[in-house]
Amino acid sequence: MDLPLSLMLGSVAATVAIWYLLLLCRGTKASASTSKLPLPPGPRGWPVLGNLPQLGAKPHHTMCAMAREHGPLFRLGFGSAEVVVAASAGVAAQFLRAHDANFSNRPPNSGAEHVAYNYQDLVFAPYGSRWRALRKLCALHLFSGKALDNLCAVREGEVVLMVKELARHHQQGLAVALGQVANVCATNTLARATVDRWVFAVDGGEGAREFKEMVVELMQLAGVFNVGDFVPALAWLDPQGVVGKMKRLHRRYDDMMNGIIREREAAEEGKDLLSILLARMRE
Repeated sequence: MDLPLSLMLGSVAATVAIWYLLLLCRGTKASASTSKLPLPPGPRGWPVLGNLPQLGAKPHHTMCAMAREHGPLFRLGFGSAEVVVAASAGVAAQFLRAHDANFSNRPPNSGAEHVAYNYQDLVFAPYGSRWRALRKLCALHLFSGKALDNLCAVREGEVVLMVKELARHHQQGLAVALGQVANVCATNTLARATVDRWVFAVDGGEGAREFKEMVVELMQLAGVFNVGDFVPALAWLDPQGVVGKMKRLHRRYDDMMNGIIREREAAEEGKDLLSILLARMRE
């Protein structure tokens, strides 16, 4: 049953107002205990939204200007999330090298929850024994010298296809979108190394088309700014429909991966990462 627009708008307004009051109460109670903490400087933000409205269409330009005003380490509020920006190589090295274990966890987000199996993959898994095991598997079977040697034919084959594409454009006198061509080469190389599939397939079959559509949609959803990630009071509304799209994509992706796994189990042992993992499970 569809709710009247006025009722929906009223519910949203009430939710935002209640959330703002809760934030004020929490801020008042916490001010005494946090006032002495050496927090980085930063611009004053808006109620509820924090500094999100200030980022503009080009956030990297905005943050560069903020760094000139507040220094190479400053603080922003993305809704209810506190964000620290490292705006120089020296400060970034402190985060990424000197204190990397303290900052290795990813912040909660809807993509990791609904697409990445609830923070279970290598990118979003919290730092711990599972993440270390996943990193070890990738380092051994994907990035080691032996693995690179085994996948040499894959890389060479994709480079040959890229060069042929460049030659075809040259012969026809067409301009080349070099970034797009390089992206196709890199994406196909990674996909073949992991599951022995092309994302941008030459034959253009039905299975290849579906695989490409899902990968492209996944990339697009991963780059969408989801309001619910930063203003939790609005997460249940899913105002942009992002979470619904993620859940539908996850179901499609699950079905596709189950089919690929069944094919690989019935086929001869391959050199891609999926075949190696299945072989380890059978040991």
